[in-house]
Amino acid sequence: MVYVLIAVLIIILIPISYIVFLMIFEYKPKVIEDAIMINSSIKKLPNEFSVSTLNFGYCSLDKDNDFFFEGGKNARGISHEKVCSNLEGNSNIIKELNSDFYFIQEIDEKGSRSYDVNQLEHIISRFDKYSSSFVYNYRLKFMWYPLIKPMGSAYGGLLTLSKYSILNSKRYELKGEESFPRRLFFLKRCMVVSTLKTEDNKDLYMINLHLSAYDTNGDIRKQQVKFLIDYLNELYDEEKNYIIVGGDWNHLLPKEIYKDDMPIWVNLLPEELYQDKFRLVYDKTVNTVRSEEKPYIKGENFETVIDGFLVSPNIETVDVKTVDYEFEYTDHNPVKATFRLK
Repeated sequence: MVYVLIAVLIIILIPISYIVFLMIFEYKPKVIEDAIMINSSIKKLPNEFSVSTLNFGYCSLDKDNDFFFEGGKNARGISHEKVCSNLEGNSNIIKELNSDFYFIQEIDEKGSRSYDVNQLEHIISRFDKYSSSFVYNYRLKFMWYPLIKPMGSAYGGLLTLSKYSILNSKRYELKGEESFPRRLFFLKRCMVVSTLKTEDNKDLYMINLHLSAYDTNGDIRKQQVKFLIDYLNELYDEEKNYIIVGGDWNHLLPKEIYKDDMPIWVNLLPEELYQDKFRLVYDKTVNTVRSEEKPYIKGENFETVIDGFLVSPNIETVDVKTVDYEFEYTDHNPVKATFRLK
C-alpha cells in the first residue's frame, strides 16, 4: 500500500513540478522593448526598394518533416545535418532574392528543437552589409512533448535585415494570450517596428510580424488584429510617414478562396484591417505555406497563402511575387515585393 501511495505521489508531483519549473523560467517581455541591433548600415533609403518575407521554420520544418501540432509526429528537426542544410538553403534563398529588406520569422539563436544551430549568427554574419534588428518571441527552457522525442528548448524570434540605416527598432507585444498553463508553452507574439528616414525626411516604419496560430476559434488572432488596426490608425500620417507591415499572418489573405473546411491555423483576415486606408499586397497565384500532418507531397498537403504585406495608401506597389521553392528548406515560400514611395 505504501508503494502505491508513493507511486501516486510521484505521478502527481512530476507534472506539478514541471509546471512550477516553467513558471519560474517563463519568458516575460515588456509591452515595448528595444530590439537587439547587431549590424549597422549607413546607406540612405531610396524612393524605390524591395522587401521579402520568409518564415524559416527554425530551419527544421523542411519538406521531409512533419509537425506534431498538425497531426504529425515531430517537434524537432530531423537531424543536426538536416538543420544545417536547411539553414544553408534558406541563406541561398535570401541571396537569390537580392532584396533591400528582409522580414524573417522563426529563426533560432539556439535550442534543442533545432540542434543548437545558431541560425541568427549565421545569417547576420553572412549578410553583414545589412542593418540587423532581432527580437525574441520564444524563450522556452524545455517542452517535454511529444513524450518519445520532446521538442526541448527553443530560443528564437524575428529578424529584420535592411540595406539602409535603421534609426531605431522596437519590439511591441501583441495583445491576446493563451490561457494558463498553455501560455507557458506558446510563443510570446510580437511585432518589430523599425524606423528609417526617407529622402524627403519622412519616417518609414517597417513592421515585421508573426501572428498566432492554433487558437481554435481565432479569438487570440482577433485581439492581435484589433491591436494592429488601432496601432496603425494612430501611427499613420500621410504627410509625415509611410508604413509597410509584412510577415506570417497565419490568416488567409485572398478572401475569395476561403472555405469552411480550412485547418484551424487558417482564419480569414478581417477586412477592417485594410478596407479603409491600408492595402494588402500578396501573390495569390503561388501558395506560401503547406500543412504539416505529413512530409510534403505536392498535390496532397493542404496549401494556401498566408504570407504577404500591408501598406499605407501613400505607397505604390511596383511588383509582388511568391517564389516557389516547393517547401524544400522550410514550410513557407518567400514573398518579394517592390514598393515606391509616393
